[in-house]
Amino acid sequence: MKKLSIINILIASALLFNACEEIEKEPLTSDSQAPQPILSPVVENEPGGATITYNLPDETDLLYVKAEYTLSDGEQYETRSSIYSNAVKVEGYGDTNEHTVTLYTVDRSENVSDPVNITIQPLTPDVHSVQQTIEMVPAFGGVQYTWKNPNNAPLSFLILASDSTGAIFPVDVVYSSIASGQYTLRGYEPEERNFGIVIRDRWDNFSDSVRMNMTPMFEEKLDKEKFNRIVLPGDADMDAWGMRYEWMYDDNLNTISHTYAGTGWPQYFTLDLGITAKLSRFILFQRQDGGYAYGHGNPRILEIWGTAEGPPADGSWEGWTKIRDYVASRPSEEGGTAEEDQEHFESGDEYAFTLEDPPVRYIRIVVNETWGLTGFIHIAEITLYGQVISE
Repeated sequence: MKKLSIINILIASALLFNACEEIEKEPLTSDSQAPQPILSPVVENEPGGATITYNLPDETDLLYVKAEYTLSDGEQYETRSSIYSNAVKVEGYGDTNEHTVTLYTVDRSENVSDPVNITIQPLTPDVHSVQQTIEMVPAFGGVQYTWKNPNNAPLSFLILASDSTGAIFPVDVVYSSIASGQYTLRGYEPEERNFGIVIRDRWDNFSDSVRMNMTPMFEEKLDKEKFNRIVLPGDADMDAWGMRYEWMYDDNLNTISHTYAGTGWPQYFTLDLGITAKLSRFILFQRQDGGYAYGHGNPRILEIWGTAEGPPADGSWEGWTKIRDYVASRPSEEGGTAEEDQEHFESGDEYAFTLEDPPVRYIRIVVNETWGLTGFIHIAEITLYGQVISE
């Protein structure tokens, strides 16, 4: 009897649950009276779309306002806005032509009002305005692309390069929404070829291509086997807490160099490259373990100093030349996404040198601040590229 009563309870509960489901699927009310349409619409045209504001009719059972529209490619879209807002946004247009947007009010019985047709004329879509800001210049091993994206529009940048036959193809895709974008395509010999870029947005609107013939500058990764440890008076102890100075250039991201806390700022260290080179770029990889990305003792504000001659044994700065001041970036601080943050973290903090910078054999990295405002620094790896001038 006990088992039977439990079964009966379960069956009754299931029937009650199904009944509840059916009730939930019914309209909130059951009248058939269509609501009044929106009132006094005002259009504010925007890049690739518009925001339409309006007044809601005096209806007690309004649920939402919907906008129906067709994009430049013929694709139909619908956008909804709740009764707690007096505006609806339409977006995705790839041109600046006039377009019709149809607005309806919808009540809790899913009754739809008469349509109100609104004419909009979008401003220049971001995919086209950003394309107008593209700049391309030869770089070590490739081409550097820069652009401005003041609206932080999420865009895809299709990077193009010609092959040995002269045909041009996409060779990489960069996803970015930061205000001032930069990307360097590398891996090419110093031979003239055609490079280009095309921008795409999430509605598959494409910009015109920007293409130029350019000759990349020769670049190679400096051989870390030739790097030498050098510690001058005043240099920070990079062997703190059982870590090792040499782990900074062992091509192993899971090992780190580390300094002690409490030595004040700045903290700096010296490295003998083992050769004299004209540097093209420098990559610093943050500590990978412990969830310390963009935090803890990872360097954020730093300087690079260099000299081609043997540095003074007393640790003074005589003969040293400051090559560059750097501030580490995080894409999300410039309107980027968490995914861009992670990609940047895995790729390392990359800092570029210029053709005007002098050749060096010794470099000094001066850290003035860390991401976590700590009293110490830690580094997983440093990698340098450039042209070797002399062994």
